[in-house]
Amino acid sequence: MKKNGKYPVKLRIVHLRVPKDFPIGLDLTEEEYLNAIAEKPKKQFVTTAIKINAAKAKADSILNTIGTFTFQKFEDAFYGRIKDASDLFSLFDDYISELKKEKRIKTAISYQCARNSFNKFKNKLSLFDVTSSFLKSYHNHCLTNGLSETSIGIYVRCLRSVYNCAISQGIIKKDEHYPFGKRQYIIPAGRNIKKALSLSDVKAIHNYQSVPGSQEDKARDFWMLSYLCNGINFKDIAFLKNNNIDGDMLRFIRAKTKNTTRGNQTVISCHLSSTAKKIIGKWRSRDISPDAFLFQIISNEDSSLDQVRKIAQFIQTTNKYMKKISASLGFERCATTYYSRHSAATILKKSGAPLAQIQEALGHQNASTTQKYLDSFDDESKQSLSLSLSKFL
Repeated sequence: MKKNGKYPVKLRIVHLRVPKDFPIGLDLTEEEYLNAIAEKPKKQFVTTAIKINAAKAKADSILNTIGTFTFQKFEDAFYGRIKDASDLFSLFDDYISELKKEKRIKTAISYQCARNSFNKFKNKLSLFDVTSSFLKSYHNHCLTNGLSETSIGIYVRCLRSVYNCAISQGIIKKDEHYPFGKRQYIIPAGRNIKKALSLSDVKAIHNYQSVPGSQEDKARDFWMLSYLCNGINFKDIAFLKNNNIDGDMLRFIRAKTKNTTRGNQTVISCHLSSTAKKIIGKWRSRDISPDAFLFQIISNEDSSLDQVRKIAQFIQTTNKYMKKISASLGFERCATTYYSRHSAATILKKSGAPLAQIQEALGHQNASTTQKYLDSFDDESKQSLSLSLSKFL
């Protein structure tokens, strides 16, 4: 009994014969309690009965979705210390917030776009609403409104990550109703459009005459630097620091995997040719301190968001002038920044480099990712293959 003459009402959970009691915020006399739990409570006890039944219903809901049970997980869920499954967008917001804390701003923006897309389709969503039929309806809705299969795939992968995070936190179970995968909803894969140039095309870019020090000159140089350094990503170029140069070698960790592979980070090493060194010397920053950025694309004073914006502008400007260079050289497609990376991978393959070596050069965690880069053979290879099959005709 408490000082007010009443008793605290508690919910008892028993797990492996171990009981634990959880207060539900009600103090009642014995008479009030017995009247409230009666089969047909009197009018003055109906409100109390509703509160007691609501506590039991909430406990049942948590126990049905908590996954592997622990008293601490149940306690956190019961008292609202962790999110429940009823508000998908709240879970999205938490995930986006964590990405921002890790300074993964561009990824956070992608998740925000995904959240906005699902919110536009249905403004109230729980995890239980995310079924294979819901995802198929969303997919058809997006196609009807002009969204590409690639964009749909990106958004649904974001949703799947949030869903899987909820599973790991015990907010929902992974069971036969899990909506992704075989016999459920299959996330569309992006189209593997060939983005590789031939060696003669790369040579034409290298020999292209531009006004020294111009934006066109800079775009050509950084495109070639990316190609010569095993297809280094332009974001990674922006994040290079003076201490990444080790004699004739360039050593760095990909910005894309810094946060996702902390326990197993791979250092990418590539040899700096005389041409690569010449380009670096031409455009490098005047600040030669070890921790200073190699190029004046971003600075240590920039916020994470400012860095994202500046890198995006750097890539956009490079693509703008590479479009002009491509047109001048008579290319069918614009040799964007993506082409430097894909071209490096494809030409390495044609030179006979083993898949494992190309994987290491590109900094891929899985060989399957590298294989996707190489699956698109050029038209000359296909023509040669066709001729081989029809020699006897």
